[in-house]
Amino acid sequence: MTRTTLPWFETLTDSVAALGAAAREARIAHRAAGAQYNLNRLRPVDGAITDPCQPSAVPDRPHDRALLAIVAAHLAHESRMAELYDDAAAAYAYGAAWALLRVLDGQQPQVVELSLQADGRTEIPDELFPVPPAFEGLDAWDGLQQFEQARAELERVGDLWAYVRGLDLPDIPDTFDPGDVNEKLAAAPDAAFAYGRLAESALAFALLDHRHPHRR
Repeated sequence: MTRTTLPWFETLTDSVAALGAAAREARIAHRAAGAQYNLNRLRPVDGAITDPCQPSAVPDRPHDRALLAIVAAHLAHESRMAELYDDAAAAYAYGAAWALLRVLDGQQPQVVELSLQADGRTEIPDELFPVPPAFEGLDAWDGLQQFEQARAELERVGDLWAYVRGLDLPDIPDTFDPGDVNEKLAAAPDAAFAYGRLAESALAFALLDHRHPHRR
């Protein structure tokens, strides 16, 4: 069977798998960015140089200048990797949930459908915002308890995460607590990634009945 004749459940599985692969690579890159250079070990070294063509200029401190440039570049890279992981994790979690919701509803989508916001970030589908619902039809799946726990963790950080991502500006949750900002935002991508992995497994379980007739 060629790629052009694959059944819908194969292309849908590939679509979710691609979201998962993207999220995993972004997660690795994000962690590497935070660990590749220890800023705490940096200690300035006294010493200055001057430019003979500008004798009246303030002496230049080469080590200070290098440290400032290194720190700025490192922090910019770490921030960019954090943004990429945040968005890739969101796409994985909500893309897998989108596919699962439709399969359990009897639909047969070819691929995951996700829109982008004006700034290029993934837009969470209205039907899944701010957190995907609890799914019915998975009672026989042995991963259901873990899946529900992952959803509970995503729900714990989801409202604030969605607000900060600019997806729920007109309706700020009443439970919004500024004191929780740092903890919840830091936890959100990992919670989304963990949910996405289990949603992908749940999708594989939900597709078993569709796969079996094709294997006869």
